[in-house]
Amino acid sequence: MSGNELPDDIQELKKRVIELHYKVIEKEKQLTEKESLLNDKSNQITHLQDMVNLLQRKNYAPQSEVVSSDQLGIFNEIEEFSGLPTVDAEEELEDEKDAKKPKKKKRARLPEHLPRKEVIIDLDEKDKVCIHDGARLEKIGEEVSEKLEIVPAEVFVEKTIRYKYACPCCDEGMKTAPVPSSLLPKTMAASSLVAYIIISKFMDGLPLYRQETIFARIGVILTRQSMARWLIEVSQKLMPLYNLLQDELLARDYLNMDETTVQVLKEDGKKATSKSYMWVRYAAGTNPIVLYDYSPSRAGQVPIELLEGFKGYLQVDGYDGYAQVCKKNNLVRLGCMDHARRKFKEAFNTSGGKDIGKRGLVFFKALYKIEEKIEKMSADEKKKVRQEQSKPILEELKKWVDDKRPKVTPKSVGGKAINYFYNEYPYLVGYLEDGRLNISNCGVENKIRPFAIGRKNWLFSTSVEGAQASAMFYSLIETAKANDLEPFDWLRRLLEKLPHAKTMEDYEDLLPFSKK
Repeated sequence: MSGNELPDDIQELKKRVIELHYKVIEKEKQLTEKESLLNDKSNQITHLQDMVNLLQRKNYAPQSEVVSSDQLGIFNEIEEFSGLPTVDAEEELEDEKDAKKPKKKKRARLPEHLPRKEVIIDLDEKDKVCIHDGARLEKIGEEVSEKLEIVPAEVFVEKTIRYKYACPCCDEGMKTAPVPSSLLPKTMAASSLVAYIIISKFMDGLPLYRQETIFARIGVILTRQSMARWLIEVSQKLMPLYNLLQDELLARDYLNMDETTVQVLKEDGKKATSKSYMWVRYAAGTNPIVLYDYSPSRAGQVPIELLEGFKGYLQVDGYDGYAQVCKKNNLVRLGCMDHARRKFKEAFNTSGGKDIGKRGLVFFKALYKIEEKIEKMSADEKKKVRQEQSKPILEELKKWVDDKRPKVTPKSVGGKAINYFYNEYPYLVGYLEDGRLNISNCGVENKIRPFAIGRKNWLFSTSVEGAQASAMFYSLIETAKANDLEPFDWLRRLLEKLPHAKTMEDYEDLLPFSKK
């Protein structure tokens, strides 16, 4: 606007200036909104890129929480916190080198318990003569080497012959030797065969259709339908043993619990593609017990039913479904430090959360160093060290999280790490109060891993009965392993004795930690 276009009237001029002023304000407002929108979009792009990077790492990177060598400088920052244990970067570098550099392993000795079949290789008689003076050579020693041989599973038919007797004088004196008790009467399945099928599927991950093919190769026709029926029937016969294990587990005062998904194709009221759940309870310590339970739901009512009568410590992850049972049973809830650490590790691996992840990992490294140091100590000694060393670190970490929390975007990877620790803090510090308690819930997570591996092979359960049978066999196998038993041998003996169990004492003798 030129000077000639300005109005001469003062009031009109003021009016024009005010109009222009409001236009400028409106433009500034629009620019501010656009700038805010651009910032939001930029943050969303960063967040999405972080999520893509995170998923790529989960799918393709080695599954380790070890921090790489170019990240090791972060561990010197622990020195910023006076009075807290330090973690030496050089020590971390050596740890990292050891973790990444494949160690040259010596060939493992073949197990001593395996039978040896000797193959003697000797010189011909004509060669047992000295080439220099013709003297007879004398044996002075041996060169021994060993190779591992294998014979495929031995399959044979056990033919039971029962003699019949009759009186030569009358028709009333006929007798036949009694039918021996059998796990599955009127079937071809011996206890060893059933144990073999169970171990092959639930420990070795071989679905029944693959076992059907393997048996067919040696000329034995076993349909997957028959094998499935046998497993379901045997699982039902094992319920008294399962109930005894459950009673023992619920009598403990410290349990770990977790859950994972399972797909069941034929389930009333649910689509074949919907998720159901396998819940796992774990009692460590003397006579450890692992119990799997199938449920179509992940609702809080499930742990209420599974933990009926239990009192004490319950260690779980951050899933809200455990809140109800802890409140109802007045349980002391413990959190999982591994989950909290993992979220800061995820943040560290993203551009937007690197600084948050970097600082958080410093604290966690110090906490886990303490756990390594006290691993062999008594419960009382562990508690003392944790109170003196771990507690100050956790308190310092909490202060930092409290300060950082208002400054982070809640949905960002770094914000999720901060908020997870903030929300779980009352449960994460619980392990400080008793030296028997673990810093994490990794014990039960390790018991779930065999199921997750098996699930990749057999993919789903056809029916609810099949899922329940799976829960039974995973329970027995994992409990046997936890008690240092060879699963096949123990399960075979169990199934051989099962038909003879009539009383509660009989079933107690079948427990994996029974002295009989």
